[in-house]
Amino acid sequence: MNKKVLPDIDNNEYLYRGIIEQFWDYENNRPSSAVFKDSKGVSVDREYDRNEKDCIGKLLENKSFYAICKIKKERVLYHKAIVKYLPVEDNIYHSEIHDTVEKIKLKGSKPKKLRDDSIVVYKLP
Repeated sequence: MNKKVLPDIDNNEYLYRGIIEQFWDYENNRPSSAVFKDSKGVSVDREYDRNEKDCIGKLLENKSFYAICKIKKERVLYHKAIVKYLPVEDNIYHSEIHDTVEKIKLKGSKPKKLRDDSIVVYKLP
């Protein structure tokens, strides 16, 4: 049975982002702002109807992330970026953070501000 996910992302919904080790700022023990820089769009998994454990588990399934952070959609909007629900064949929760409707890559201080508002929910020991 195929699950139906509604396209509208609630402002209180968390967006989960996997972090590879090279994007970890060891000096400050947090993600670097590079986590929120991607010319193809910042790929995230939306929370939707799942609990945090399930969201983290899905991200860790087939990837080797060093850490995972989350940020609420309302914080993305606050920093004048947008969130698009863009499901892919193997991930119905896939979404992306874009700079604007017209521009994909986040510009200026937006990546740093999003990093500062994100919460690390998983990190390898």
